Amino acid sequence: MTTDNTIYNSPFIQSPFTGTVVTPTDVSYYYLSFSTNTNLYWPSVVNSEQVPASRIMDIVATTTGLSIVLPDATQGSLGSDILFRNLGSNAVNIVNFVGGGSVNILPGVAVYFYLTDNTTQGGVWSNVTFGAGTSFADAATLAGAGLSAEGGKLVTSENIIAVTSPPTLSETTRASTIIWNGGTGTINLPSTSTINTGWYIGFRNNGTGTLTLAPQSPSQINNAPSISTNPGDSGWIIYQPQTSSFFTVGLATPTNVTFTSAVYDVDAIPGNTFNLVQYAPIIETYVSNSGTRTQTLNVVFPAVTQIYILSNSTGSSAYNLSFSIEGSSAAPLTISNGQIITVLSDGNTLFPLTSSTTNVFYAQNGSAGSPSFSFTTDVATGMYLQGTSILGLTANSAEIMKFDGSNSLSPQVSTPAQFNAALISGGQF
Repeated sequence: MTTDNTIYNSPFIQSPFTGTVVTPTDVSYYYLSFSTNTNLYWPSVVNSEQVPASRIMDIVATTTGLSIVLPDATQGSLGSDILFRNLGSNAVNIVNFVGGGSVNILPGVAVYFYLTDNTTQGGVWSNVTFGAGTSFADAATLAGAGLSAEGGKLVTSENIIAVTSPPTLSETTRASTIIWNGGTGTINLPSTSTINTGWYIGFRNNGTGTLTLAPQSPSQINNAPSISTNPGDSGWIIYQPQTSSFFTVGLATPTNVTFTSAVYDVDAIPGNTFNLVQYAPIIETYVSNSGTRTQTLNVVFPAVTQIYILSNSTGSSAYNLSFSIEGSSAAPLTISNGQIITVLSDGNTLFPLTSSTTNVFYAQNGSAGSPSFSFTTDVATGMYLQGTSILGLTANSAEIMKFDGSNSLSPQVSTPAQFNAALISGGQF
């Protein structure tokens, strides 16, 4: 930095006792010719090696891309002001103490700054442009949601909001990106009466459960009351004022199902809980390589909608495998050695669809009104398990015959129906 004081008098006096600047109440004028980025300091704290923040400053940048850094706002009083006039041929950036709020002063232009908030080091510096050939606004003044000032120009920006509980969305969250790091949850979109045209946000489900995005009725999103996103899903939500609703951009719906699989050695898993919340393959086979496990292993799934195929191939009947969903109060699903089960998860409960072992099929118990084995044209007629060792036949949701083998010494066959036998004399029993 070079300072030309041959034409302009020095704005401060050095003490003959300390060699430092005698603290004035104000420094009215300073001429600054500089070749590197330059910091300004309040006259009350400046020393002989530093540049004071004078009331009026004529500035000349000897090269391009240089900045002048305003003083620490917390050390100044409200209303403190500086008038910069660019006498050089290069534009100069004026930035606050922490490097933000960039204002670009073109050659021949003067800009007046005054401090309106001194609660932070950067502070809030309002400004008015003087001496311009035409009226214009600087980037720092124009910057709003989704925009910031850099090098005296407007650039796009994103406010990243990472949350584990649902945030309150409003007009002030416009152009923000919500990063969901929680489990199953719902984020309510703002009332369309409180947001303006062009409102949008980005989102990513970076959590472990289903994230629901729900507008306030009667507004919709993607022509539905709400949408559900799984971990890893992301996109943009845009307000459509014509319909007073929302739509997404970039949220891809999978068209192909990719089956993932893994084999786990239960003896190599420490403790009695196995957490698969971050990654749960669709096909899971559990084996025992050393035979050291003696207690049931509980496997925890993420709270998402998914289908799993689970195989207990440990070869041990001393313990079982149980499966549960993170954060759910539903009872765990238990499978024993040799069982292979197809399971549907709705994010809260695991519903077994089929169960089998090698060459054996297992069905749910069923009931008289909903038998386990029935027909596509008559689901109320078929066969079900009435109780342990008791087989029931049902028609039209009514039990017709029961085969009771619970007592192997006295097996019973009974029916509440009337028995018709056309070829037997009498015809009825």
